[in-house]
Amino acid sequence: MPLETLALGAVFVATMSFTPGPANLSLLSVGTSLGLGRALPYLFGVWLGGFFVIVAGALGLGALLVTLPEVFFALKLFGFAYICWLAWRLARAGFGGPAHDTAPSFWAGVALHPVNPKAYVQTVMVFTAFVAPDVPYAPQAIALVAISMVLMMMATSLWGMGGDAIRLFVRDPCVMRTIAVFASLFMVVSVGVALVV
Repeated sequence: MPLETLALGAVFVATMSFTPGPANLSLLSVGTSLGLGRALPYLFGVWLGGFFVIVAGALGLGALLVTLPEVFFALKLFGFAYICWLAWRLARAGFGGPAHDTAPSFWAGVALHPVNPKAYVQTVMVFTAFVAPDVPYAPQAIALVAISMVLMMMATSLWGMGGDAIRLFVRDPCVMRTIAVFASLFMVVSVGVALVV
């Protein structure tokens, strides 16, 4: 695989991985409300769900979904409903009470990427635009899967640690609530935009 193609792919994946999206914003909210240490199972679940989507993209599932608009639209609707439910739960965590005492589960994390339509669009781009046609596909796909995983793990961890930092340095409960609600709303909007694209 040409190094320049790999480098461009890495830049694209980094840009997509580190910008706000459902996984990053949910980890910011969890870190702010509960602390990342209490939400490590959720973080590991996000990583596993991300791995499933990345591998599915490498195997062509993302491209297949794009060619089946009715199925892809159904996934978008289901994904949007799930993201709304998760956002509500994360926003409530910022208000204290029972939701404040428990982090989202490992399985909630696993489910996040597979129902996020933006994740499939990203994998379609990665495994089509950054693959050289005159080079065997398997080694390129393995390299892109590895790059995607490392960058996704770094991004979600940093967003969660950012939430942790906010929690440690901001003591005002009103500010904490505002951050949790803002992150949750932004999470819903980011997926809502994917419904109309």
